[in-house]
Amino acid sequence: MTKRKHTIEWGYYAVLAYRLALVLLLFLICRFLFYFLNKGLFPDIVLSDWGKLLQGGLVFDVAALFYWNSLMIVLMTVPVPYSIRTGKGYQKWVRWVFYVSNGVALLLNAIDFIYYRFTLKRTTTTVFNEFSHEQNTGSLALHFLITYWYVVLLFAALLVLMVWLYNRVTIRERRWPLSKRTYYITASLVFIASIVLAIGGIRGGYKHSTRPITINDAGEYVKRPHEVYLVLNTPFVFIRTIGVKPLKELHYFSDAELEQIYTPLHYPKDSLPFVRKNVVVIILESFGKESIGFYNKDLDNGTYSGFTPFLDSLASVSKVYWNSFANGRKSIEAIPSLLASIPGGQDPFVLTPFVSDSTKSLPRLLAEKGYHTSFFHGAPNGSMGFLSYTKMIGIEHYFGKSEYNNDADYDGIWGIWDEPFFQFFEQKLSGFPQPFFSSIFSVSSHDPFKVPAQYTGVFKKGPLPVMECIGYTDMALRKFFAKAQQQPWFKNTLFVISADHATVTYHPEYKNAWGDYAIPILLYAPGDSSFRGVDPGVIQQLDVMPTVLDYLHYDKPYLAFGESVLHRSGPGFAYQYSGGYRWINGTNLLFFDGNKATGLFNYKADPLMKKDIFKDSAQLVPGMEQQLKAFIQQYNNRIIRNQLIAPGK
Repeated sequence: MTKRKHTIEWGYYAVLAYRLALVLLLFLICRFLFYFLNKGLFPDIVLSDWGKLLQGGLVFDVAALFYWNSLMIVLMTVPVPYSIRTGKGYQKWVRWVFYVSNGVALLLNAIDFIYYRFTLKRTTTTVFNEFSHEQNTGSLALHFLITYWYVVLLFAALLVLMVWLYNRVTIRERRWPLSKRTYYITASLVFIASIVLAIGGIRGGYKHSTRPITINDAGEYVKRPHEVYLVLNTPFVFIRTIGVKPLKELHYFSDAELEQIYTPLHYPKDSLPFVRKNVVVIILESFGKESIGFYNKDLDNGTYSGFTPFLDSLASVSKVYWNSFANGRKSIEAIPSLLASIPGGQDPFVLTPFVSDSTKSLPRLLAEKGYHTSFFHGAPNGSMGFLSYTKMIGIEHYFGKSEYNNDADYDGIWGIWDEPFFQFFEQKLSGFPQPFFSSIFSVSSHDPFKVPAQYTGVFKKGPLPVMECIGYTDMALRKFFAKAQQQPWFKNTLFVISADHATVTYHPEYKNAWGDYAIPILLYAPGDSSFRGVDPGVIQQLDVMPTVLDYLHYDKPYLAFGESVLHRSGPGFAYQYSGGYRWINGTNLLFFDGNKATGLFNYKADPLMKKDIFKDSAQLVPGMEQQLKAFIQQYNNRIIRNQLIAPGK
């Protein structure tokens, strides 16, 4: 081989070891970049925590190393003649396999430098399905490249560093070093040893009880559940979710015990006649609860006003449950939760193999009662897979950018600006036969966080760019209701207003596991003056479907994983999955890793979520853990068995 300038010559297997160590170094750099770019999402980490975090990080980096470099390792260790394996042509192939494999791995890590703050999860293979329906993928990609230019530079710097360090060490040039017999024996032993090392690295050890480590195993190295994403790396998570069927049947309890603890089956609460009211569900993009002044009158020593003056006024005449939560952190998780009372697990429900299971959603049940059903989303038709999923759950009419048919109101990236599209929504509703069910999903409070040019400087800016957009959409809502209240159908309508998920936060009271999923949920019935007031209990997106059906006195059995907030004996519960399970009961938040409870916090007593009371709550934890286990068992087993419809339905 030709000697390069400014290089170091090492023995063949020493060069192999160096290349593998280089990968680990690059992954370590990515971990620190990930942390520093998202430091605000990990506020409680101190220097002493890093020992355990980095120990766990090394375990997952080694696993990722073997997943992504298996071909390079085989090429370097397979027993071929020494003159071939050290030849210029052969090593050129090895070099490019190394560059491509690890370049992709670095790209995945770089994507999560930013994308993590929106999902609070490492990116999985479902990302392809999430954006597979987008018609403007190219413009979206260009926008993100421009907006987050510094990440592009960081990724380029990582590639340059990888190439430079790779070429710093080359294989020492020498003739055939050993007899052919000795060489092939040695080469074969090294090849076998590399396989053994790869198995150990992927399994996380050699104990009989170990199996290839999974995402959940990261919990072993953290104090707080969300820190698992500092232990994990995206290349590992990506590989481990390829072709993975995330659900498996569980048997925490017998069937009889399970039905006594928790059941998603619902039966009529009374014998009153069904009320044929219209139902309108408004889903607001990224409206975190932090932005709503109504919920935050005590923030900033009582001076906080929020960014939603109209929603604040509407909340004062609505039915409000103080502790309100999303069941996921992605837009595609909101619709199944709100309209079908089906949450996600490790992956959004709509991206699992079970999305085609037979279901009886809220719009489908109402359609059986003679309701006209529709869904509105100002984005290009098919965006986020909403068109296909809403059809799947029984919504007959879909109105998107194509039906709006006026690109003069297109924001250039996501869809039609909220103000004109909400006006379009009102016009269409006024032409539908009653009773109707309809839902609209807003688009404007979204990255790149811009408002129409004519509204520049009109809405209050906050510490986060999304706040101005939230103010704009709040105005769009005000104008929608101003027109809607003039229509004959208005007072015969129940409005449900919910965010799809929370977003990036800045107040300490929201910069924690409680705030990660805190959103507004309002129930507004303008024709029912008795249906208003504030309840201190819990409401989650899963509760919308059973609550609406209860309000309408629906007279048949149905299945929903939430509960009606109108008839319950306790404060209510909320469920989420984010690297592990979360279970909220009243003001208590329990963390569960799939096998055992790992932490407990009380938000009312500790709004900054600093004090883990797990060890001091021996009486509280078993009951909450039992409820969560029953919920998970019902969810997994019913979805796998395709049992998402009430008996007799």
